[in-house]
Amino acid sequence: MVCSVVLLAACGSDKGSSQASDTTPATATTSTAAPLPTAAPVTTAAPVTESTVSVTTVASPTSASTESSATEPAATAGADTTEAPATSESTGTSAAAVGDGYTEVAPPKVPTTSAAITSSGTQPDGVYYATVADNGDPLPADGAVVLEFVQLFRGTDCTTHFGTADTDSCVNDYGVVNDPTAAVEVPLGAQYITVSDAATQKSYQISGTELFGLLHGDDPAAGAPDGYTYTGFGYIVTVSGGKVTRMEQWWTP
Repeated sequence: MVCSVVLLAACGSDKGSSQASDTTPATATTSTAAPLPTAAPVTTAAPVTESTVSVTTVASPTSASTESSATEPAATAGADTTEAPATSESTGTSAAAVGDGYTEVAPPKVPTTSAAITSSGTQPDGVYYATVADNGDPLPADGAVVLEFVQLFRGTDCTTHFGTADTDSCVNDYGVVNDPTAAVEVPLGAQYITVSDAATQKSYQISGTELFGLLHGDDPAAGAPDGYTYTGFGYIVTVSGGKVTRMEQWWTP
């Protein structure tokens, strides 16, 4: 079951474990762009308040699983996870005013450890890692997407968590724990949303309407960069006040 994003509403959950033995390798989307140098680790503290987002927590198979990823783009080196207002970081454009345009912005600030997925079925405010699900059961409402939340470890936090015995655990400097997984239905509206161009590694702010169309196979709007096509990279997701307020796509090779 997929749950609507509502404040303080929780769904049932299965027992999850963030231990290295409960993870399995996963494969990230690749691109032809050359990976960038490994960035310096950043602080991982994610704000936690009593506000929560409702989720369905799904236990994954107990075989080891990680997702390979890119080294964080150089522009994010030394960045923290402090949430910024829902505006364009380069132009101050509000999320509601973006329309179908593509405004170049700074890439996301990627935590070295994202917020943990709780087994209680609710997710406190914080900075998470998620991917867009191919479908849902039932399918999300028109104009909404389902995000699958997992916990991300990057850099030395990744090797500390998974150890060094399995070289596949932190391929390209990151890995994820996908047990438990939280499925969250997110109506796309006034969030700060960015997508990453696979060819250039640049980030562009777009509207929720544009993202919904891209996810359903529509061509990019006229304002898109030349040659741009949507690629299914993961997202750095901010939950604030019990709602998803930011979805920033993270380029990975």
